[in-house]
Amino acid sequence: MRDGKLIILLLTITALVAGGPAVAEEGAGGTRSVFLLGAGARSISMGGAFSAVGDDPSAIYYNPAALRLNRYRSVTVNHIQLFSGFTDANYDFIGMVYPTLSAGALGIGVMTTGTGGIREFNRYSVETGEISYRESQGILGYAFHLPFEYLGRFTAGASIKFLNQRIGDYSDNGAGMDLGLIYRQQYLEGLVLGCNLQDLIGAETKLRNRIDRLDRTLMLGAGYTGDLGRSVSFTASAQVDIPERADRDLRFGLECRIRNIIMIRLGYDSEQLTAGIGFSWSDYSADYGYFSREEAGSSHPVSVSMRFGKSIDERRTILNMERRREEEAYFRQVVTDRASQNMAEADSLMEAGELEEAYDKLKLVLEYDPSNQEAAAEITSLEERILQNQQSRMRSAEKQALIDYHLKAGLKFYRNNEYVQSREEWESLLELDPDNRQARNYLDKIRDKLDERIADYRAKARVYESDGMLAEALDMWNMIKVLDPQSEEAEKEYRRIKGNLRELSEDFEDTRKQLRVIDLFNRALNSFTAGNYSETVNLLDRVLSIDPQHREAARLIKRARRRLTPLNEQEKKRIRDLYVEGMKSFNQKKFRSAIELWEKILEIDPDNESVRQNIEEARRRLETIEQREGD
Repeated sequence: MRDGKLIILLLTITALVAGGPAVAEEGAGGTRSVFLLGAGARSISMGGAFSAVGDDPSAIYYNPAALRLNRYRSVTVNHIQLFSGFTDANYDFIGMVYPTLSAGALGIGVMTTGTGGIREFNRYSVETGEISYRESQGILGYAFHLPFEYLGRFTAGASIKFLNQRIGDYSDNGAGMDLGLIYRQQYLEGLVLGCNLQDLIGAETKLRNRIDRLDRTLMLGAGYTGDLGRSVSFTASAQVDIPERADRDLRFGLECRIRNIIMIRLGYDSEQLTAGIGFSWSDYSADYGYFSREEAGSSHPVSVSMRFGKSIDERRTILNMERRREEEAYFRQVVTDRASQNMAEADSLMEAGELEEAYDKLKLVLEYDPSNQEAAAEITSLEERILQNQQSRMRSAEKQALIDYHLKAGLKFYRNNEYVQSREEWESLLELDPDNRQARNYLDKIRDKLDERIADYRAKARVYESDGMLAEALDMWNMIKVLDPQSEEAEKEYRRIKGNLRELSEDFEDTRKQLRVIDLFNRALNSFTAGNYSETVNLLDRVLSIDPQHREAARLIKRARRRLTPLNEQEKKRIRDLYVEGMKSFNQKKFRSAIELWEKILEIDPDNESVRQNIEEARRRLETIEQREGD
């Protein structure tokens, strides 16, 4: 073992794995986690830009909220032999995620790194032997969908971390906590935003006399997943890490998937380019990554993952099918029970001589069970009995025949739920036999049925109108007029909605103009992005001719015209003078004056991003001063 082993360990494990920049702020050393390298060959080969796109067990490290993005129960095991030439320095991770249908997603992970063979010396520089270094971290996380939705869906997550640090005979334990958030907006499918406040509560450990506490780190990320044809898809991600007392880290990642079998990855981890490849088959996958550090050489993380069971979507589909089968079986049983009950009641009523009531019960039996042959035969027989009873009460044969016709027709229409025609037949029968109790009973029943239909049509008309479906609402009121020609309400609502439809047709031209403005402005945006500034100006002129108050078009046309006309020397000099004056005001903490001077630059050069950043910084400092004065 070489004499400089201890120094090499400190450089490789503490500085290189944790990625501490060489120009970090004074006093920031040792405040970031030794596990900053990440978890899993896939995420490491994508530069660690994983806080918004993590959909495997390594998400428990990058953003606990991303656990809910996992569709399968899965396990990932990762091993890294750290850096060329240090074969006894290793870095390992194992993680598992368990998504549920409705109770969120659970995750657990263990990370460990360390080495052995470190030479130990006493205070007299006498070698006393060899010791080992080991740091381990256990993570328990949970993620769930938030109950509210605003322009998209929010997912929150939290994790508790247990840290153990050991060097030789000295060891200590600490605990920390992460909070994460995922936002999936509804306008651009595939775009996801992620935020993780890592070490919100930083773990504290003490070895002998020194206390180490991990500082908070804010991880902000964005990711987009899309398709490049039928067999190729990709995921692109970006992330910025903002430590409490160290420089910011900017990370990028790209993954290309070919038939979901071969995955090719590239990334940038704020220091060097990273790369990797992965293979997937059925429920198994293997991933390889590559990254390097100038001070210590390259490393090659390797991961193996396995999925268990069906995905969340498949499990939800199966559950819904089971529920549907249970509901259908329950419905069939209810229908059978009600049909049997009404059949028994019909038999009792026929024995008591109450034929009309028995007829209604048999009609209900056929409504519940149209294939019931017994009920069909009974109702046919009962129609004959009702007809025979009516005939016995008629005096005139001619009148009897006419009454029989209306009676039979009325029963037929009533049986088929054609209540308007049935009502006409019973009213005609009452003209022949005003004392006919049977006809009056059926008329009362028909009125009740028609009142139910009218109430149903009225409710549907209200719903259709509230949903903007005026033509359907108008049709419902027309149906009510057919059922009840004397309804003043139906006539009034029919005329009102018909007038509204005429007014809507007059507004069509304004709507067409608005759609034209949207189309022209979107084409102008595409032309501006492609660098076709002349076409952009022409399109925006057409937008402003239709809608002179379109503020976004007015802003964009200024930028396009500026790019068509390069800055002249006089304008460049004016910009330099304003910039210098603004910097003087900024250094004198006259932030309002600096903002006003720099905004004049944007009037000349709207695309000056450095000036925009200066204005934003001046505004932030001005807000800080105003808050302090308010306190």
